[in-house]
Amino acid sequence: MSSSTSALFSPIRVGKMSLQHRIVLSPLSRFRAHSDHVPGPHAAAYYSQRGSVPGTLLTTEGTIIFQNAGGYDYVPGIYTDE
Repeated sequence: MSSSTSALFSPIRVGKMSLQHRIVLSPLSRFRAHSDHVPGPHAAAYYSQRGSVPGTLLTTEGTIIFQNAGGYDYVPGIYTDE
């Protein structure tokens, strides 16, 4: 790789995943869940837009694992099948 060629846009294999580039979306707190901590349609749209390019890696926002564990409103939870 020369100084004019960046590895940033080069494919890479991470475990079993093949990524088309090395740009990763870091976790961001979006607060787009409903008041009962179930992710809403805005969350689905947000992640589907950002993950629509094949070979893209994104890390989701933090989630709560128990109904009473949340310290913030509208944070998604993963303690229910909803």
